[in-house]
This record gives sequence, structure tokens and C-alpha cells, in this order.
Amino acid sequence: MRLLIKRIYYGIRTAIIISWFNGILSILRSPLSALTFFITPLSLVFFIYIFGGKSALGYGLIGGLISSMVSSSIIVETDASFIRIVLKIQDMFVASPVSPISYAAGLALSDLIPGLPGVVFFIAFLAIYNNLNAIQIFLIILSLVITWANISSLGFFISTFARDPRDLWVYAPILSVILGFISPVYYPLSFLPEWARVIAFLSPTTYTGEIIRAIVGFPSENALYLFLGLLVYTFLFIYLAGKRMRWKEK
Repeated sequence: MRLLIKRIYYGIRTAIIISWFNGILSILRSPLSALTFFITPLSLVFFIYIFGGKSALGYGLIGGLISSMVSSSIIVETDASFIRIVLKIQDMFVASPVSPISYAAGLALSDLIPGLPGVVFFIAFLAIYNNLNAIQIFLIILSLVITWANISSLGFFISTFARDPRDLWVYAPILSVILGFISPVYYPLSFLPEWARVIAFLSPTTYTGEIIRAIVGFPSENALYLFLGLLVYTFLFIYLAGKRMRWKEK
């Protein structure tokens, strides 16, 4: 029991250290980097409001929230490969008692940090606009944390195929568009024809969008089944990332 507690302590400490030098320090050096994950969703929400009015603003805020989370999570794909292949910093952690899980969690957390201002902004705006209570806000945050976990795991999984980080720089923007814009996050799933809904459910952010819309009070699918589907995606991506993760280079 004592050994388990010690391992958990060192794992948490490792994740915090990695998130400090790869996340917080980068924000301190370049505060404007936070706009990278914020400005595009905010611009889209602005145009949704201009052309759709107040009735569409709620949907736009949900989409902006999910887009900000996706953009700051999938980017772990390029960071993980760059650190492993170019900087060789991962070798230092391999030679230490650090576990692969702690290392991966630290990187995922560090990439989330620049996106947090946008996420917090959209949560606050959504809460004020829809007059949400504490329970609703908690459920929204919970669904976002699960989304962060599965999108970050997906990024790690993709990074394991890299031999050159330049191979992956093109994929993060494409995945951000597919998962954060094309998927039904800015608009309800019901807008799609029946055949397209089946395809939409291949994206984990479809579940997140429908869950948050249900929490806010918009028409949506069964939130419980959607939540279970989101959890299945999360466990699947975590398993794939762990199975494929290159901890020790051959």
C-alpha cells in the first residue's frame, strides 16, 4: 500500500513537472500563444451570431467550447513525436523511474494549458447565456475532461507512427477541423440526414456536443447512452495509445 501511494505521488509530480516546463513556461514566454486555440472558434461564433441571431448563439458557444478543447488536445500528437525524435527528452524519462502513463499525462496536460483560457471563456459565456446552475457546469466540465482524455490519447496513438515529426504537422490541423468543426458540435445532430448520423457517430466529439446540448436543455439524443459511448471511445484510445506507445526506442 505504501509503495502504491509512493508511485502515485511520483506519477502526479512527474505530470506536474512536465506540464510546467512544456506548458506553463511556454505561456509565460509567449502569452499570445493561447490565442492559437481561441481565435478561430471565437471568430466562427461571431459569424454564427451575425447570421443566425440569438437563437443560434447557444449552439455556437457549445461548438466553440468543444473546438477549443479539441485543438489544444490533438496537438499532443506533434509534441510527443517532436520531443521523442528531435529533442530526445523522452530518453531522459525512460532512464528515470517515471512511468509512461505519467509522462503521457504530463504532456497532455501541458498542451491543454494554452487552451484553457478559451475553454474557461466559453464555459463562462455559456453558463451566463443559458443561466446554468452548478450541477450543469460540473457535468459540462466532466464531459470536457473525458473528451480531453480521448482526444489526447488519439494524438498519442497517431504520434507513435512517426519517424519524422514533419510527417505529423499536417495531421493535427486536419483532425482539428474534422473533430472540432465538421462534426456536429456547432449544430445539432438532427440537422443531418439519417445516413450521415451514422458516420457522425464515428467522431467522439459528436457525443460531447450532444451531451452538452442535453445538459444545457437543447433537444438532443439520450444523454446516458451518449455518455457511455464517449467513455467507450476514451478507453479505446487510451488502450491503443498505450499499446502502440514507443517508450524505449529500438
